[in-house]
Amino acid sequence: MKEGQQIEFQKWEGTGNTFVMIDSRDGAFPELENEVVQRICDEEETDGLIVVRPAKNPAADLMCDFRNPDGSRSFCGNGTRATYAYARREGCVGEEAVLEAYDGLHRVRWNYERDLPSVEFEAVGKPEMAGTDWFVDTGSPHHVFYVGSVEELKSVEIEKVGAEIRYSERYKPGGGSNVSALSRTEDGGVVALRTYERGVERETEACGTGAVAAALIDFTANGGEMKRKVEMPGGDLYVAFKKASDGFKEVWLSGKASEMKKGVITFLLALLPFFTAGIAQTHNNIPFYLTLSEEAEVSVLTASPGDDLYALFGHSAIRIHDPRQFPHGDVVYNFGTFSFNQKGFYVNFVRGRLNYRLSEEPFGHFQKVYLKTGRGLNSQTLNLSHEQVVEVAKYLHYNFRDYPEYQYQFFRDNCATRILTVLDSTLGDQIKINCEPDGRTFRDGLKPYLKSSPFAEFGIDFILGPDADKVMEGCQQAYIPDDLKKVLKGMEINGEALAQPTFMLLNAPEGWMNETSYSLLGLNAVEILCILLVLLVLFVRIVLGDSNLFTVVVVKTIQVVLATLGVLLLLMWLFTDHTDTWANWNLVWTMSALYALVPKNKKLVPLVVLAVFIIIAPLVCIQYISLSLWLVALSVFLTITPKFK
Repeated sequence: MKEGQQIEFQKWEGTGNTFVMIDSRDGAFPELENEVVQRICDEEETDGLIVVRPAKNPAADLMCDFRNPDGSRSFCGNGTRATYAYARREGCVGEEAVLEAYDGLHRVRWNYERDLPSVEFEAVGKPEMAGTDWFVDTGSPHHVFYVGSVEELKSVEIEKVGAEIRYSERYKPGGGSNVSALSRTEDGGVVALRTYERGVERETEACGTGAVAAALIDFTANGGEMKRKVEMPGGDLYVAFKKASDGFKEVWLSGKASEMKKGVITFLLALLPFFTAGIAQTHNNIPFYLTLSEEAEVSVLTASPGDDLYALFGHSAIRIHDPRQFPHGDVVYNFGTFSFNQKGFYVNFVRGRLNYRLSEEPFGHFQKVYLKTGRGLNSQTLNLSHEQVVEVAKYLHYNFRDYPEYQYQFFRDNCATRILTVLDSTLGDQIKINCEPDGRTFRDGLKPYLKSSPFAEFGIDFILGPDADKVMEGCQQAYIPDDLKKVLKGMEINGEALAQPTFMLLNAPEGWMNETSYSLLGLNAVEILCILLVLLVLFVRIVLGDSNLFTVVVVKTIQVVLATLGVLLLLMWLFTDHTDTWANWNLVWTMSALYALVPKNKKLVPLVVLAVFIIIAPLVCIQYISLSLWLVALSVFLTITPKFK
């Protein structure tokens, strides 16, 4: 290799394990010293380095030359699967292949049942007892000990325990052992595992050889089907196997693998990686945007919805990626961050005056959050000239430095809408928006994301007022990250498409969005509960009578709870900047509940008002009133009607 030669690399992950992968199918990439491997892995924060080389064995298609972060070689199940996924994508292998690894040849194939890359291990001997623990070599040696429960597994100090066992006298002759803590679950076919990996010298998010070791040990100890699902911090791995006279054969490991990023290493002075001049300039206080090469790109990242309420609608961010500035030239600008420690956080949050911040972080860190939580991540590269890329980067740089805070508004100024602000501010008349209203309201934009969360949907429908039912104009639908993605797809710059086709950076194992909804006769859980509430009020008032103590408790409890919610809505209208909650028509029935609590009040006024509301709400579009909210309003009405008995 010539001094100064640049080598492209890709960063891949295999169920939480991350690798720098270098394609050397032409055989040109040289042997690296251990210190060089260590430096590359440290810079990229990976669990190893893989060089894809021509196979030495004529029976193999390619070689997966895996190096641990300390430079040592071993077989890596997840690394081999990632190598196969890469080679298959590049078209140099088919649906089945043979890869040469440190410990021999391994068949690889695509598991169509799970839509995952799979690798076959060499025959594995029977696991042996190591005192009260277990030991088995699955291509890498593994010492495994059981713990009592998944909760106990979470509390194990695996790095402390792992280091003690890894360097113990028992394993010194063989260069040490990997160490794993294993727990069974209520499902006999599922185990949970945490692993301390030798060579990495810390806990890793996942370990393929460790997952196989856990599956075989658990089968040996407890029997059952000859397969296991192994749950690890980085995700799930699937192991299937058959028994042999001296152990196990046809041992297959399956799990996800995907590309995370690309970059370039420049080799100088005996192959010590020297990171390009642009990085040095950045370190000398020269702004990042001034160092961008002609290959720098701007892309918009879209994250899939998460399970938590704050993540239900997905997320958007901007990525500036310069492959000539490895590893620091890959930055994400994120308008969706805030701190609980900011002065007056809770007061500002309640009053609708919460400041969000523009943050700047390495792409690898940003992506790792979604990798750990099993969420998908898409990228749309923008077709910008070098000058336009620099303008966008410059705008973000100065906003991050001088004006990082902005007052967050859920519908009108958030992490997604800010991206359109950036593009409009930097590209101006060069872009054509092409946004066309589709008749949806702001509330309509939320509905697809709430199908699987009926209680969250109930709360959001209750608290949002009539402003949320206004039809979105222009590009207002872009407050939802997925809709921003569609808006970008339709935008043009200089007569051409602004955004390239969407590229999947991370697959969402459970699907892009959780659309699972459970219903009975077409009714969700909240609607059923609200029907039961109406029936309960009818029962206690008609069957038990108003003088019954239980009836009094039920009626007063309903009135107190709903009156309290009414006071909350009133306060949000009068004393906060949450304009989308103002003039909320749910005040009609919640205030009726409050009025009913006041002694000696005549209940005729709230009774008439509420009766009119119940009749016209489903017919007249004052504000969207869901079936659940209508039923709750009906239950209030039934608590203040004249005595039944």
